Amino acid sequence: MKTSLLTLLLLWVGIFQPADPYISLKDYDVGAFHRGKQSSKSPKRVYIQKFRALFEVYEEASASTSESKNERANRTTTVSGTKTSMGVQLSGVDVPDFQKIVDEAYADFVAQLESDGFEIITAEEAGKTDYYSGYTKIEGGASSTDQATGYVMVTPTGYNYWVKGVSTSGKEKGTFTDTSSKLSKDLDDAYVAEATFIFPFVNLDASSTSFANYASSKVKADINLRMAASVGTLDNEQMGLGKIAKGFTTSPTQERLTSQVRFVAGHMASSPLFASSTALKKDVYFGGIFAEDKLVEVTSAEVAAFSKTAYPQLVMVSGGEMTLASHYVACDHDKYIESAKGSMKEMIGSGIYNFKELVKD
Repeated sequence: MKTSLLTLLLLWVGIFQPADPYISLKDYDVGAFHRGKQSSKSPKRVYIQKFRALFEVYEEASASTSESKNERANRTTTVSGTKTSMGVQLSGVDVPDFQKIVDEAYADFVAQLESDGFEIITAEEAGKTDYYSGYTKIEGGASSTDQATGYVMVTPTGYNYWVKGVSTSGKEKGTFTDTSSKLSKDLDDAYVAEATFIFPFVNLDASSTSFANYASSKVKADINLRMAASVGTLDNEQMGLGKIAKGFTTSPTQERLTSQVRFVAGHMASSPLFASSTALKKDVYFGGIFAEDKLVEVTSAEVAAFSKTAYPQLVMVSGGEMTLASHYVACDHDKYIESAKGSMKEMIGSGIYNFKELVKD
């Protein structure tokens, strides 16, 4: 490929991007690979393997300290353990809003491809390939809370797709590695597309402090809607293993979801011969959606008094064993929807433009 990635983005920004974009030029992470002019061998057909958006609606975290005891000649001081838990739930938007956002984004995605002469391959046709032998077809338009803890995953109405299976918990089973190029091969080197968008709204930070006469546990919440570059999810259920807690750890069976628009085609060994991806270098934040942007909950325990006597004394403590805090954070309904729709539209426009330009090379 001779056209630089920066040139592609500059062209797209100059022609299509609004003056005040949700996603700026510096935020995009664009990847391109085009070997042996694969596009000249690939038919002008696209199978949309994945199209989904994940909207965070709930997150929780907790911090704790253990009880401590200090023995001295004439007294015993005890500082009780502490625990602080916080659960933050989104309010002001609901699943029908998410569904409308995704349906409109999917219609835009398909329309842009078809306007340039690309045919959309149906799930029924793709399901006849060897690649999808034994897979399960899922009907889009139904929201799911089983795919990532605290998130609602939404797929377009009328859009069907295939998964390796569904666990008893409702989690869609995946594969350890991306094998989309094998599917492209089974579809006579047609393009295989993915569009994923992830919208967290809160970030929780839990911490604890312990000293000889004092203990504290604290949970802080920063509230701000954003499109995430990537997030970790539950175990991908590839081998039916148990779920792991949300914490974005580096489990070998943990799936990592990325906000991106991606096209691949061709297959050699385990890699595609054509790959165009438009993702994010970092999370992109959208302001003005929440009136309340910070929450803090603290539970503390400390020695209440010191007293020297001729006998050991238990010194009681202040503070509680546990504080449970639950919060409902209201968003501006219209601004939330505008930000989600606008950022998805921009990423779709950028991703398709970069794909079409790479096809020309």
